Amino acid sequence: MVGPVPYLCASDSPFANQTYTYFYLENCEDHLFNVPGVTASNGGITSVVFGPSIHDSVDCDDGVVDGSGLMGDSFFSQSPSITFTFNAAVLGSLPTRVGIVWTDGGANSAVTFRARDGAGTLLGTIAATHGDSSNNGTTAEDRFHGAIFAGGIGSITISNTSGGIEVDHLQYAGEATQACDAIDFNGDGLFPDTADIDDFLSVFSGGPCSTGTCGDIDFNNDGLFPDTADIDSLLSVFSGGACL
Repeated sequence: MVGPVPYLCASDSPFANQTYTYFYLENCEDHLFNVPGVTASNGGITSVVFGPSIHDSVDCDDGVVDGSGLMGDSFFSQSPSITFTFNAAVLGSLPTRVGIVWTDGGANSAVTFRARDGAGTLLGTIAATHGDSSNNGTTAEDRFHGAIFAGGIGSITISNTSGGIEVDHLQYAGEATQACDAIDFNGDGLFPDTADIDDFLSVFSGGPCSTGTCGDIDFNNDGLFPDTADIDSLLSVFSGGACL
């Protein structure tokens, strides 16, 4: 699980500056909820279901970071809970990274975020209190909540303890990719070769990190290392498969 992380702009996302098989971001600024392969259990675009005023968008969506989200748009529900469900048939595969930004709820709301896999099994929970006492577009309280799971995320649910709920910047991505030269694990300029496999397995089994860092063995970028999925991804590239 990832977060809660302060978030004022898309560049604050823990998922930024990476390459994926697909990536979608719904910032609601076209006043439509129209990203593919996802449905919401309730609610809709704030300017449509709530009205023309008191929106609480991610701060920079109006072009400037100024402590106010009033000039942007977001997603709102009168219910204190929204579930977003992902469709593998539309997307090609379930996303391996999903995140959303909580922007407002009742005064001093406690927020809970949950992620489930495609079978509905709970992957994890984030619970935090970061709501302030204002419903006037304040953005210092805005927080990113996310999940990473290589097996695919089927749905996320975000809720707060009072009032309706307002969220923004729903984002989801397919498997992270990396260049084939990333499997030059020992940095000798020769790849793929058995020395890279040997060094990788040395770290995996608790040996030294060789010339790399221990983080390098998160080969499939799922935030979990070392695990067997990293070995599977490395061997896939080594044997001529896709760079995962």
